[in-house]
Amino acid sequence: MKLYSAVVVLAIAHDACAQAPRSTRSGPTSNANAGALIDSAELARFIDPLIAGQMAKENIPGAVFLLVQNGKVLYQRGYGFANVARRQQVDPETTIWRIGSISKVFTATAVVQLADRGRYRLGDDVNRYLARIKVPATFPQPVTFEHLLTHTAGFDEIRPGTRAETAAGLLPLGDFLANKLVRLRPPGRTISYSTYGMTLGGYLVEQVSGMDFESYLKRNIWAPLGMTRTNIVVPDSLRGDLAQGYEYDAGANKLADWEWYHTTPASSINATAADMGRFMIAHLQDGRYAGTRILSESAARDMHRQHATSHPKLAGFAYGFQEAFTNGERLLEHGGNVEGFSAQLTLIPTRGIGFFIASQHEPARLHDVVRSALLDRYFPAKKSETPPVPIPGYRERAPHFAGTYELNQFCHSCGPGRREYARIEVKSNPDGTISITGNPKPFIEVEPLFFQRTDGIGGAAFREDASGRVTLLAGDSWIVFERIK
Repeated sequence: MKLYSAVVVLAIAHDACAQAPRSTRSGPTSNANAGALIDSAELARFIDPLIAGQMAKENIPGAVFLLVQNGKVLYQRGYGFANVARRQQVDPETTIWRIGSISKVFTATAVVQLADRGRYRLGDDVNRYLARIKVPATFPQPVTFEHLLTHTAGFDEIRPGTRAETAAGLLPLGDFLANKLVRLRPPGRTISYSTYGMTLGGYLVEQVSGMDFESYLKRNIWAPLGMTRTNIVVPDSLRGDLAQGYEYDAGANKLADWEWYHTTPASSINATAADMGRFMIAHLQDGRYAGTRILSESAARDMHRQHATSHPKLAGFAYGFQEAFTNGERLLEHGGNVEGFSAQLTLIPTRGIGFFIASQHEPARLHDVVRSALLDRYFPAKKSETPPVPIPGYRERAPHFAGTYELNQFCHSCGPGRREYARIEVKSNPDGTISITGNPKPFIEVEPLFFQRTDGIGGAAFREDASGRVTLLAGDSWIVFERIK
């Protein structure tokens, strides 16, 4: 899984400051009064040429799109080829895609489900349920299930080392995690997108349930929802339906290598679009699909509530889901990228709408283009004419924030030669604004340590240490940069 800096930089400019009030952001997600919003025929006329055009622009061989509304699949379609050599067309019902980090939402659902069934409380110290390995006592505060689900446990993101060379080289979760739980920060204070936290969540599912991770998901989530073509280890009977991964290089689509991850709960689920539709419907209906429940209504609503944020005016995390506030709508979503594949799941809970898109090419922009266009068409932004009002002394304060910042997911314990993550520059301007790499407009301080973009679209929050030095810059959800100079 690679990180694409353009996505990170642009995410800071999300419209986090110009949308619904706080109560809408973190309250119930019932869609009982959502009503029919999108017409299937009109959607087809809009979405088909959009996807086809972007696929041609990026030379993507195949893709799939599915949208659910009010408990039903409104529209689904496959585009192009799942396997170019075999001329095998994409079928939303049968073509299986690698969904990468969207796996984390399934893991979070399993963790919440076991709490819902009384096996533990989400505020419990996870060490109470670990025997063979333990979270080190680096800090006095314990790591809880809630910290794992909101990426606030404070673990170091050790890279490389999450991948195996072959399927035979994959380690059991406990073996892999035994010496990998390095604690950097006190839990509950700082969001840092964590492969290790969610992998530990999957291991805890195994420890508490007495089942291996895939068997638990199959029995308790996939089978109840009718997700018969979702898996981690693709059975021989379904291998012919697995989409082939491709990357575009030197003017041609080339076969992508299969990536095996020790971090299975964070990285390794495969699914069809139709199965993802069932999963989305269950979440949009507060844990219910047809005559089945995978979560109680109260547990589902709590799972969808905001539980962590870098600042009250920024989008944060529900349990497993990333929040976004776009065009006045609160979204719950997650993307996933592995070599050869890219995917995105987006829910609009108050509208009863969710959509899933997957394609080949790990750095594909297709799902971003479709997401943006779909939201703009059916939920257009309401323009705000009110310019941000700076706080007194903002001109003098602006230089205080200037510096170089790096995405805080980098490995702090890896020493010299570590993998470098996306970096941005914050520059102080003569007019008292600051400029942040990748943003077309400057930002201005509207309350202590919080900046709004001068066009009103987007916010950025800073944090200081005890000495008053700025240490962090945060945008929506998982976007947190650590000051490195």
